[in-house]
Amino acid sequence: MAELAIRIAVAAQIIYRRRPVNVSLMWLAVLAFLPFVGALLYFMIGESRLGSRRLRRYIALTKDLDERAGTLWRHQQPDEDKDHEPEAWAPVARFGTAVTGLPPLRDNKLTLMADAHQVLAALVTDIDAAKSHCHLLYYIWQKDNPGPIEEVVDALVRATARGVECRVLVDAVGAKHFLRGRMVRRLRESGVNVVVALPVGILRMFFDRIDLRNHRKIAVIDGTIAYCGSHNMIDSSFRVGWIWPAGPYFDSTIRIVGPAAAALNLVFLHDWLLDSEEKLEDLKKYVPDFRKQRGHSSAIQIIPSGPGPAPDAIHQALLTTIYLAREELLMTTPYFIPDEAMNKALQSAARRGVSVTLVMPEESDSWLVAAASRAHYIDLLEAGVKILHFRGGLMHSKTITVDRKFGLIGSTNFDARSFWLNFEVTVFVFDDDFASVMRYMQMSYVSDSYEVTLEEWRKRRFWHMYRDNAAQLLSPLL
Repeated sequence: MAELAIRIAVAAQIIYRRRPVNVSLMWLAVLAFLPFVGALLYFMIGESRLGSRRLRRYIALTKDLDERAGTLWRHQQPDEDKDHEPEAWAPVARFGTAVTGLPPLRDNKLTLMADAHQVLAALVTDIDAAKSHCHLLYYIWQKDNPGPIEEVVDALVRATARGVECRVLVDAVGAKHFLRGRMVRRLRESGVNVVVALPVGILRMFFDRIDLRNHRKIAVIDGTIAYCGSHNMIDSSFRVGWIWPAGPYFDSTIRIVGPAAAALNLVFLHDWLLDSEEKLEDLKKYVPDFRKQRGHSSAIQIIPSGPGPAPDAIHQALLTTIYLAREELLMTTPYFIPDEAMNKALQSAARRGVSVTLVMPEESDSWLVAAASRAHYIDLLEAGVKILHFRGGLMHSKTITVDRKFGLIGSTNFDARSFWLNFEVTVFVFDDDFASVMRYMQMSYVSDSYEVTLEEWRKRRFWHMYRDNAAQLLSPLL
């Protein structure tokens, strides 16, 4: 009787939530075969729960921040910039503004970086020049590394000593080794405010979904300079060696000087207020006035997503982007497990004559994710999508260029976890010159890749196809 009551109660909850049909059916099947275990699993990871108290607090605090920031931006954006969005990217811009409240911001100076040591060296230089505040948010922070990572720590210690506010937010799971090391103790002892994002624990699992993670990679200096992309706080030695057959990480980060840095600062502050007890009264120093620093042409829109008011903002923005493409879509991602809507959008683009190229690593650091990815190949190849496997290491760069007119870069993978579970951020760069620079970097990956052909894919062994298709059934959880 108890078993039947559990099944009915959990099944009613699954149906009430009105999740995607395939996800709901998967959970109902698990519940049918494993009633007690299935109910426990659904309670732990079946819903995108931040916890009702945390979610209410998060929405209230971020709404206040967004309203104050919006007022500042409306005064800073001159009238002549309004209603001049090129047709190529106007639908994406309108969607992003409506969903996130963050409009496209002009007059940004951009630098694309692909080398981890280059990113870390530039970040140290900017921290050493900071006058007001330094905000760093990373999913992974390499533990007690005596090289470039320690130089970032040294720079933060120096900045704190001269009165600069330094805040560091790291994910509880991604940075778990760092949080047990000497670097974090040194930072805290020097006055750097280090906070753990989305902490985990036995008691917390009863109120929050324990596998929700903050996957963003953001650094903001004085609200005027920002970094965003796929680089974690790691150097080139991270996960290199015989234990990790995927090889070194290949990442990309954009350095921004201009109003878009303040938008990324706002994303950081949203997350900071969720997990810290600090109250921020003066928003002006975090969203500075850029009206006297005009001259750069790049327009940028920051689109974050994650549990809260707009959980699928990036997913919807990416769909809009794919349907906008007319000539070329060039995409790089380490993990590719698209939902049905994304899969059909890519197939549709290829069939209407768009050159769609997808670059992924030859070797992944997750065999299960790699298998689930391969299950999608046959449909994409038959539609005309070109799939390339990168030989050089773990292709960790998450980028898209569209018709050589605009580009996307950020922390978002092409999988359910990034689309609906994790806190992510993507930078939309509406600048054809910068899109060309980004595409040049992508082509360097293409040159070190080989193509997966439809003919060879149709000749795969039966058990390989069966393995991949079985792994695909777990896609909603990956």
